[in-house]
Formats: sequence, structure tokens, C-alpha cells
Amino acid sequence: MKILGLVLILFPVLALSNEAECLASIMHSEASGESLEGLIAVAQASINRSKATNTTVCHIKGVTRKKPPSSIAQHYTSLAQSILNGGKSIVGKADSWERALKPRYAGKIVRHIGRHTFYVSKRLG
Repeated sequence: MKILGLVLILFPVLALSNEAECLASIMHSEASGESLEGLIAVAQASINRSKATNTTVCHIKGVTRKKPPSSIAQHYTSLAQSILNGGKSIVGKADSWERALKPRYAGKIVRHIGRHTFYVSKRLG
């Protein structure tokens, strides 16, 4: 019974850790080479997308996930964890982004950061 109690206590922490790893993978794949602001923006838009689609960050669609190299994985995971813990969003309600030279936006543009354009997708709403 003690083991079950410990598992139930730690489950939210383990789940959040998994979410942080998923978010770190998205940030590395979608925004590596961007400034810290760009990484944060992609992470926050990913969180917004998870809320808009009523799923977890680990299960959102339309993003690339590539684990960061072990030398920087802890940096990305720590950053992801702090973003998951909240704070004011720098992209508002944006849930999507484009990095293409000739993007095809399907929504209201919220902000441009680095090479990314963040917008609220009409397809998710």
C-alpha cells in the first residue's frame, strides 16, 4: 500500500516531467537556432495548441519532435519545465507558427519573432 501511495503522489511530477521532455523536443526541432524568445514562443504556442485541441503537449499534431543532443538536453528540459509552470505568454493565444519563406497562414497573425510568424489557427478553433 505504501508503494501505491508513493506512485500516486509522484505521478503528477512524472507526467509533468514527460510533458517537459516532449516540449523540449518540440522546441529543439521547431526553433533551434532561434533566440531564447523564439524558443519560449514556440513552447507557449505548443501549450496553446494542446489546450485548443484538448490534448497533452506530447500528443499535439503538426509539430516535429527531435530530441536535443545530450549536451544540451537538460537546458531544453529545464526551460520547458519553467514554461509549463506558467507565466505571461509572449504569443498571446497563438497556437500555430510558420517558418516558411512564403507561408500560407490560416488565421490571425499575432506576432513575428525571429524567423517565425505566430498566429491563431482557424483550423483549430
